[in-house]
Formats: sequence, C-alpha cells, structure tokens
Amino acid sequence: IPGGLSQVRVVAAGGDFSMALRTDGTVTAWGNNDYGETTAPDGLTGVRAIEAGCSHSIALLENGRVVAWGDNDDGQTDVPEGLEQVTSVSAGGLHSLALKANGEVVAW
Repeated sequence: IPGGLSQVRVVAAGGDFSMALRTDGTVTAWGNNDYGETTAPDGLTGVRAIEAGCSHSIALLENGRVVAWGDNDDGQTDVPEGLEQVTSVSAGGLHSLALKANGEVVAW
C-alpha cells in the first residue's frame, strides 16, 4: 500500500494489483504493472466507481462514461464506442461489463 494513502472511498483488487478510489474522484493503484493496469490515464478525475480485472482496470466516471486500461489481449479495455449513461461496471478476468441506466447490460 502506498505510503500516505488516505481519504479512500472504495478499493478493488485485481490479479496481483490493487486500486483505491479517493474521495476527490482520483484513482491510486499499486502492485504488478506488466500490462499497465496500475497506470491510470493522465488526467483521470471525476471517478465514481472502480473495478479491477485480472490485469485490467475500469473506472466509471461521474458523467456516466467508462474508461479502461491495462491488458487488452481479449478486448477487455476496448470500451464500446458511444457507451453512455452507465450506472455500474464490473471487471471479470478477461472481460468487462457495464449496466446502463435503462437496464441494458453491455459486455466487451
């Protein structure tokens, strides 16, 4: 765990890395980074929720959009174009899911 980590709202654990969503809407990640899973995109703010897959990470933004990074061997970080109005996300080992406000589930 990184020293000085505080004001954490949510945590998530992946294959061999971890993430924390801070109260200011930013993400801190640590552990294995072989696939970039702990390297959040520059300028990532306004995060409402996080999820960790085997070697990929997902962030649900306050505006209902989704950002993903890390291993993409199976398309797990290829967020579908135009995906909006998302209310929750989930990361599987090699795939990702989003639940939209209208009840539709989207997988990739």
